[in-house]
This record gives sequence, C-alpha cells and structure tokens, in this order.
Amino acid sequence: MKIDAINSIKSFKSLGRESLEALNKVAKIKVVDKDSILYYEGEKIECAYFLVDGLLELYKMDQNNNELFLCYVSSEEDARLINCFGNFEPYIASASVHSLRTSTILLLELHLLADLVSEYLDISNALLREFMGKNIVFKNFINFKEIYDSTARVAYILRTQLDYFNKVQRQTIARELNIKIETLSRILQKMFQQGLIYKNNKGEICLSNKAEFERIYGG
Repeated sequence: MKIDAINSIKSFKSLGRESLEALNKVAKIKVVDKDSILYYEGEKIECAYFLVDGLLELYKMDQNNNELFLCYVSSEEDARLINCFGNFEPYIASASVHSLRTSTILLLELHLLADLVSEYLDISNALLREFMGKNIVFKNFINFKEIYDSTARVAYILRTQLDYFNKVQRQTIARELNIKIETLSRILQKMFQQGLIYKNNKGEICLSNKAEFERIYGG
C-alpha cells in the first residue's frame, strides 16, 4: 500500500527502484477523517506530509482570531506537499490543516528524509519539485491578498473561475477570498447595477464585458 501511495505522487513516479524502496522503508500512512484536523497552527511538526488522496484546506488565524484561508491541497492536482520546512528539523506549524473529505496522508520523518535526500539525487530532485509547486501557491496567495482589494478579488474569480463560482456556495467563495459574505453580496449587487454581470435563464451569473473585469484586477 505504501508503494502505491508513493507512486500516486507525480514527483515520485520517476524514482528509481532503489530510491523507491528506501522511501517505502521509512514512509508511514495516516488517514484523516472528513472535517478532522491533520495538525493545528502552533503544533510541533516532525514530518513532511504529502497528500495521497482527498482534499485539504490550509488556514491560519489573523490578529483578530479570524480564520484566514490560505489554499487547498487536492489529490487532483500535481503538487501534493502539504507543509513547507526550511530545513530537516522539527519546527512549529504556521498554519492549520483541515480535511474537507476523508484523506490519506503519506508521512516522512524529517530527519530520515534528510538522510535520503543526501544519499539519493532523484529523491532530492523530487522534493525540490514539490517545494517549487508549494512556493508558487503561497506566492500567488500573497500577491492576491496584498495587491488586490475586495472588488478586484471578486472580479478575478469571476473572470477566471466563473463555472466554479456558479457551482459553490457564496459562503465558500467569500471564505476563499478572505472577505465577509456581506462584502461579497454588496460587490455583486454593485456589479449587477453597473451592468457588469447578469443572470441567465438558469440563474447563473454571466459576464457582460470580460475586458472590464481584467481592467478591474489588472489582468
């Protein structure tokens, strides 16, 4: 089962047989139930966590003790590394990880992983690919939060993920954009009044002028 779990992660699929067997010896599997927490912000972390199957949400608490959505980790995506670490020593988690559905996790103890990285070049390269994918996710989050105001965030998701926007609950959208549901409702109402959006006969939101949305968020 552990071999299958390792092979399910794209970055590990190209590992040689010896490297794969070495990972298999130290790997552990953990199943996290739906709506359970893998670990909390502030906990001591001693493992590298990779998502094998399922869907996770990363969030942290702001200065007012409100949950700040960071990102999803999904088994439908290539990047499966859940946590980033500066070295191969235990550290304090900067975010909490919540399982949105029953999820299977691959665990590799950091000190054991350090030995494998120093011994096997292909494991080192695989881990580097995972780090690069995770860094892109967090860079996009920082840019999104710091550069875009609330209206620009709504405009961006409407322009780039309209089908998704129409499928999920508004409360979920507001959480992902890190704005209040009331703020989202006001922005949508203003966009309706300005003629930027309208509803089709299915009740779905449609865009009147895609170029205008790109202008709003600077696309």
